[in-house]
Amino acid sequence: MNFPTSSANDFAFTLNARPDAQLQQQQNHHPQQQAHFSSRHLQQQQQQLLQLHQQQHPLPPPPSPPPASSATAQSFTAAQQAFAHAQYQQLALMNGMNGGNVPNGMGGMPTPAGQQAELNYIYGMVEELSRQLAENRRVTEDIVSGLGRVRSRARTQGMSNEDLIHNAADDIRAQERNLDNFISILSESLEKAKYSRDANATLLTQYATVLAAMLKQFHEYKAKHVTDVAAWHRSYRSQLAEARAENSRLREQIWEMQERAGKANEALRKFRRKYDENEARWDRRVEEVAARQELRFWKRMAMPEVSDDDPCWSDDDDLIDSAEKERLKELEKRVAQEQLAGSQQMGEEYSRPQSPESSMMGGVPMQRDLGIPMPMPVPPPRPSSATSSTGSSGQ
Repeated sequence: MNFPTSSANDFAFTLNARPDAQLQQQQNHHPQQQAHFSSRHLQQQQQQLLQLHQQQHPLPPPPSPPPASSATAQSFTAAQQAFAHAQYQQLALMNGMNGGNVPNGMGGMPTPAGQQAELNYIYGMVEELSRQLAENRRVTEDIVSGLGRVRSRARTQGMSNEDLIHNAADDIRAQERNLDNFISILSESLEKAKYSRDANATLLTQYATVLAAMLKQFHEYKAKHVTDVAAWHRSYRSQLAEARAENSRLREQIWEMQERAGKANEALRKFRRKYDENEARWDRRVEEVAARQELRFWKRMAMPEVSDDDPCWSDDDDLIDSAEKERLKELEKRVAQEQLAGSQQMGEEYSRPQSPESSMMGGVPMQRDLGIPMPMPVPPPRPSSATSSTGSSGQ
């Protein structure tokens, strides 16, 4: 496992981490690992590897620390030594596993699990110290830049230490006033934010309440709608079943009626056929017609004063009602009157004097151009056979 190398400058401000306490905590945290490392064979092997590595790769002299006090530089020596020792061990083990710089006869040896875990812990501690170092550097740079600004202002303005202190006090007081104003503004903003938060919380509660009520109403409406639709479907299906049953029943009745009507028609045809085929009935009918004709003959002989066109001599008295005969007679009279009126109107039209325009044209208008409606045609008179005593009834 390869670790990134760190320079000596990365450990200039590791005093706050107290490496002795951390090493003590590390030893208390890994008692089994220390017992494992305390074996004599492992110590001898590590010493041999460390000597070989120092002979082959001598360490460069450590760079000079940044300008700081001698007490601070001395306090970081323990942490630097601990990290250097761990780095030497890691490099020695890596060379031992790779086998590139080890004399012949010594094969590669894997790193023990306990030592690897300890190295990982040390590397994590080094990263944490590096982060603290970067933060300390940033704070120190801010302080140094502030001191530089103060010194440059004192140098340019030619102020003494007391004047510089008074100016710094005035600046601090001005900053305090600015801080008071800023604090008041922030307090007001905080109050507004709290009020807005409370108002938003109230509004959110109301919205949640209204939304819950709406959801409840929606669920109730959905349940009611589903129930109503199911009831409507059941009612529709029941009504449809009843209508189909009624339709089937009516169809059966119609079929039965048709069957019975067919049977009745068949029976009626049989009866008519049998009735028409009866010779005795036909003979009796012929005798009745002959008797009526003879009766009319003797009536005409007995009543010569009655005219020949009188309807009483007709042989259809058994077929046509007397009232129907009167209606037909009135209809004939009306048609005759209309025909007479039409002929008189046509005579008046022809007797009118012609206009000079018509004489100039030299023509006589035709009858179809007069615009007079044509009378209904008169039916021909009844034949003499119909009024005679010897006429047949047509049956």
